[in-house]
Amino acid sequence: MINIKQTLLLITLMLFSYSVLANDVFVALDKLAQSEQAPKVYANKLLDDGFQEIYFEGATFEGKQTRIFAFYKAPEGKGPFPAMVLVHGGGGSAFKEWVDKWNNAGFAAISIATEGQTGYLTGKKQPKWEKNKWGGPRRPGIYNDPERATNNQWMNQSITAAIQAHNLLRSFNEVKKDEIGISGISWGGVITSTVIGFDQRFAFAIPIYGSGFLDTMQNKYGKILSKPTHNYYREIWEPALRIAKFKNPTFWLTGLKENNFSLDAQANTYKLLQGIHYQSIQPTLKHSHKYGWAPKEPYIFARSVLNHKLLPAFYDEKIMNEIVSINVKNIQNNDTENSISSTLYYTNDLGHTLDRKWHEQPVKINTSKNGITLASTLPKTATAWVFNIEANGLIYSSEFSERTTPTAL
Repeated sequence: MINIKQTLLLITLMLFSYSVLANDVFVALDKLAQSEQAPKVYANKLLDDGFQEIYFEGATFEGKQTRIFAFYKAPEGKGPFPAMVLVHGGGGSAFKEWVDKWNNAGFAAISIATEGQTGYLTGKKQPKWEKNKWGGPRRPGIYNDPERATNNQWMNQSITAAIQAHNLLRSFNEVKKDEIGISGISWGGVITSTVIGFDQRFAFAIPIYGSGFLDTMQNKYGKILSKPTHNYYREIWEPALRIAKFKNPTFWLTGLKENNFSLDAQANTYKLLQGIHYQSIQPTLKHSHKYGWAPKEPYIFARSVLNHKLLPAFYDEKIMNEIVSINVKNIQNNDTENSISSTLYYTNDLGHTLDRKWHEQPVKINTSKNGITLASTLPKTATAWVFNIEANGLIYSSEFSERTTPTAL
């Protein structure tokens, strides 16, 4: 029977072997992200609805070459167009509807399947995604494939698929190769947060819900990833290890009561970035693919990046005598205190942000030539808060702020 010391020794040896093998994988991913060579396309079928059904070269999995399934479509009209790589989350696949959303915003888009499936459902009672016979592994729960070599682990397979989709788009004449962004929903947001640590060619990135620091969350993710057997997540795949390399703009969308990924984990991720980052923490946004791609803000953000237009940005937050204030710049001339609204959301609780009770406070808006200043009462018992402004139907948020030692009244 193996005792505790033997178990810890085995874990140490396993992590050492991971780190050695992982270096080779990282070199390969960095090289792939610097390549201008398009992946091999095994099939490219034009469908009646104008979409292209594509199978392109993915990573090798257990010694066999994989083929990634994707739907691709460009907007009507004459290109070249900016473009998007779209990465689904758990329970999803390649989505035509998501591509359509980006087409309507003026972008060509490719939606990829990252779990060895196609974009077609089979079965009537309990439809499932059709298996791609050339596909790679399915997502093994929450980073639950430590027994696999690093190059065979699902996260490496998914990162490779996203980078290869980027390389494929860059080879299309109808696409502006320097105006390609990436967006992922839920687990796709985790992948996006990881990919941009390797591929800095993306003009911008839009993680939705998902982020890094999953091991710190006080839910099922943290419970699993805090175990010694899952140290390889922190040693190898944690987005925070590399995300600071990405200097281009990012946009982080989530819900105030997001039920999978916590607001603090997302904030700890984007606060590592040196490039400009925007947030939209929406009070009623639920968790799903359709909810995730529905808000207008990501599409407005993408166009603003390409048009070199700045969005409302929060800065210089201060707390004095139970009054919290923050400045907002890049407010349009017509966005005065009469045309925008603002709310302070705060909680007195600790734990996962989903499980906290959230309160609303009215905000006073003062206008100056440099923008606006928001101010509101913040109880001494408040543990976390965020300012929201709404202008022209769009919601923008300050960084999620916390204090772990609130003062009792």
